[in-house]
Amino acid sequence: MKKASSWGRIGLFVLAFLTWGTTLDLWAQVGTTTADILKINLGDRPDGMAGVYTAMGDDAYSVEYNPAGLALLRASQLILLHLDSLAQIEYEYFTAATPIGFDNTVSLNAIYRHTAPIDNNNGNPAVNADDLLFDASFAHIFSPSLRVGVTLKHLQSDLAGTSAGAWAGDAGVQLDKLPYGIRAGLSIQNLGTKMTFLTTAEPLPIFIRLGIGTHQVIDNDKDLNIAIEIFKPSDQSIKGAIGGEFWLFPQLFAARIGYKMENLGGSSQNVFQYYTLGCTLTRRIDMDDFSIDIAYDPGNFGETVEDTFSFALNFKFNDLRIF
Repeated sequence: MKKASSWGRIGLFVLAFLTWGTTLDLWAQVGTTTADILKINLGDRPDGMAGVYTAMGDDAYSVEYNPAGLALLRASQLILLHLDSLAQIEYEYFTAATPIGFDNTVSLNAIYRHTAPIDNNNGNPAVNADDLLFDASFAHIFSPSLRVGVTLKHLQSDLAGTSAGAWAGDAGVQLDKLPYGIRAGLSIQNLGTKMTFLTTAEPLPIFIRLGIGTHQVIDNDKDLNIAIEIFKPSDQSIKGAIGGEFWLFPQLFAARIGYKMENLGGSSQNVFQYYTLGCTLTRRIDMDDFSIDIAYDPGNFGETVEDTFSFALNFKFNDLRIF
């Protein structure tokens, strides 16, 4: 236990050092970034909670927010998701994760974003645009209260016959068993190379996420998760979110709700404009869990043209371990 604790302190120190240095750079950085697919954190369970998953993630969806959450996965998991987004943009999402022994978890993730051919309206042929993102993640339990995870990413983008690629990495920690049952999470995302289209090289959008939350059990069998989160993109203002999840009927139905807070501390602060809803319907068959995760993001209170409504098939194979 002392050895694990020592390695945990080292991992936490390294991530804190990287985060501190990157934070200073983010506040000084001015300009735009490329690879906006990296700004879209998919996953219907976290989406229903407004993305408060850095501290509370405990399954394969964690790769989108904090890979350390993968370490809590105790069953092999497969997630398939399709999203029809704005402007005829579609996303295909695949994640598979499995524990290795009792302390490690690995996962593979792929996201394919594609659009209908874009009309130039100038007599030239229509052009295509698509992105393919591959992730490989590893998470480790250092101690009962400390988990660490890392992700390696490769992005390939094609626009009108021009291609560009980039490599990036994420790192994160989760701390558990804090006073009052608090769980904390910290992650830094998309540290990597620039992308070059033609002769222009632009940086990737770096995210720093910090979340705190709590897990409580109501009436001995109903799980309640509540969390708040702030994050800073390198090319945008500070954002925040608050969300929760309650298993109304254990191992059958969960409901979720969240609020997104934009431009915190800015002159045009827009708090509580965006909200999200979600739920899970699950059924256990032969010891395996088969679920449908649903997320609804209506954009804002005054408009409906920006609504997104997505479904994900979520399989947990409790008796299957690949390694």
